[in-house]
Amino acid sequence: MIRAFAVVVFLGLYVPVASLVGLPLAHLLHSPAVLYKLGRFGIGIALILSGTRVVVEGRENLGDTRNIVVMPNHASHLDAPVLFKALGVDFKAVAKKEIFGIPFLGHVLRVAGFIDVDRSDRTQSRAALDRAAESLRKGNCFLIFPEGTRTRTGELGPFKRGAFVAAIEAGSRIVPAALQGVGELMPRGRFRMRPGTVRLRLLEPLDAGGYSYEDRERLASDVRSRIAAALAERA
Repeated sequence: MIRAFAVVVFLGLYVPVASLVGLPLAHLLHSPAVLYKLGRFGIGIALILSGTRVVVEGRENLGDTRNIVVMPNHASHLDAPVLFKALGVDFKAVAKKEIFGIPFLGHVLRVAGFIDVDRSDRTQSRAALDRAAESLRKGNCFLIFPEGTRTRTGELGPFKRGAFVAAIEAGSRIVPAALQGVGELMPRGRFRMRPGTVRLRLLEPLDAGGYSYEDRERLASDVRSRIAAALAERA
């Protein structure tokens, strides 16, 4: 609990200050790059405070990061910070609208090109995926959790199809990723953080452009199978 409290206090102080510094610079330079640098620095400090060490395998599978979608399993609130720091890529994401209501952080995410989605509104969800596909076509990299939410059982959950439709429409490469150890370090539903090692394994990419809209179920199954196999290898 002490580690979790330290991280919350640090981020509660850091995010407003970094936002007040970074947002004007981002507007002045017409680029969100400074926001990513400040964000990566802050996340790095938070991970040190939490005692989290990250080991990355298969980094070569990222290749050219233009128009790619990184798709990891989702077990903990620790997932996104670990990926943001470990990948070193200025990725964007489709995130639930509630996150954009957080003071300072919400504004930073919008300026950085993140896309909000209302999961209860199918029309808005479709519009969000269309925006993601357009952003991918422009060469941006996205992080999307295909399960949509954190697993409740610790097992890999079913995959939602929307992200795969966006990747197919944009002709993106999908890089599956297997995250292990996050659930143990930051369990769902508990205000605690344990020190330890997280393993991130980036898997061989798939070319979503080689699939049609009718093949979206098969693409989702192919990605899920690769992640499931990687998780089973280290179980």
